[in-house]
Amino acid sequence: MPHTQNPRIAQIILAAGASSRMGEPKQLLPWKGITLIGHAISQSLAIEKVSTYVVLGANYDLIYKQINHFPITILRNQNWELGMGSSIQIGVKTILENNYLFDAVLISVIDQPLIQLSHYDDLITKFIKDSPPIVASDLGSRIGVPAIFSKAIFEELMQLQEDYGARYIVKKYLNEVKIIPLANQGIDIDTKEQYQKMVSDFSN
Repeated sequence: MPHTQNPRIAQIILAAGASSRMGEPKQLLPWKGITLIGHAISQSLAIEKVSTYVVLGANYDLIYKQINHFPITILRNQNWELGMGSSIQIGVKTILENNYLFDAVLISVIDQPLIQLSHYDDLITKFIKDSPPIVASDLGSRIGVPAIFSKAIFEELMQLQEDYGARYIVKKYLNEVKIIPLANQGIDIDTKEQYQKMVSDFSN
């Protein structure tokens, strides 16, 4: 049965890492007149009927000051060093503990700035149309985030091993996952060289 035309979706933006390969907080790198994390938040706020949650960890105070003016919920992962799974756990746990009745969570990261808003819309449209447990992005080399997980998967997201990201759950349900191609938009920024190349190629 298809979901209602307006499912309640919480977007959990994962931004807790220390950016060790970058040498400085990746979240605050400039991107198109804002920062990488500001860009990710602005995109989320532009998606209709999505509530935005941001999970911070390393450099919490520094990053919090830059984003606390946005109409979002900021969560703190004290155990951010344990990995991405720990941030996903905190996001989903907060939603469930506060009895927020969401139909799904949309999990994304801040270091894929080439993703267009239309891709998020495509993920949500597919979720509404086909009611799958998961709608994920085809990144070429892997299937992963951004991805939508229906509330039927919430308990499993809360039990993720700390160092496993959402891809572990995607892999488990691969036969039922609906996949949206992401072409070349899903490039991650991990190093200063990658960042500088992306800025010179795409930031105008």
